[in-house]
Amino acid sequence: MTETGTNTTPPDAVTEAGHPALAFLNTVSDDGKSRTADTFDIGETLLDQLRAGGLTTHSDAPVGVQLHAILELREAAYSVFSAIAAGRRPSREDRLMLESAIKSAIADASFSPGAAGPLFRPGPLGGLYDDLVLAILDLLQSGDLSRLRECRRCTHLFIDRGRGPGRRWCSMTRCGNRAKAQGFRDRRRASA
Repeated sequence: MTETGTNTTPPDAVTEAGHPALAFLNTVSDDGKSRTADTFDIGETLLDQLRAGGLTTHSDAPVGVQLHAILELREAAYSVFSAIAAGRRPSREDRLMLESAIKSAIADASFSPGAAGPLFRPGPLGGLYDDLVLAILDLLQSGDLSRLRECRRCTHLFIDRGRGPGRRWCSMTRCGNRAKAQGFRDRRRASA
């Protein structure tokens, strides 16, 4: 377990994604499956969103090359987790990029044993990038991967902790209401 995976924020702040790493992967505002628009315009806004999503970090906001590296990490990790959610094999390139990032973050991290498993904290050279990598590692080591789902309407990923047939949308306010309204319109057209 990583410090970033520890939920020290209120439950509603962890977002409907269910894990800080997924809140990071969901920092796109696409309607559909494009992943072309970010939910932030500057690194400070991204940092605020990550903290609201449950990421515990003391890092500064990323700029320039740092921000570019973080976005590359996001897309490689998204590719891997999307494949896991769909039951596909992740692409070799994205898997190796993520593996390399994890090895690098672990090499610099500090370690301490915890009741729920090992606790990794980014090392002195780490920064936000390593915080995010360790959050991704925490998710990979969690027992939640079998409950990982991708929204049917957009590319957001989430942990489905429901007891019923399962969530289909990242959230009702974001995609669920739109999908239900579209279904209603389609049924009305078909019956007319």
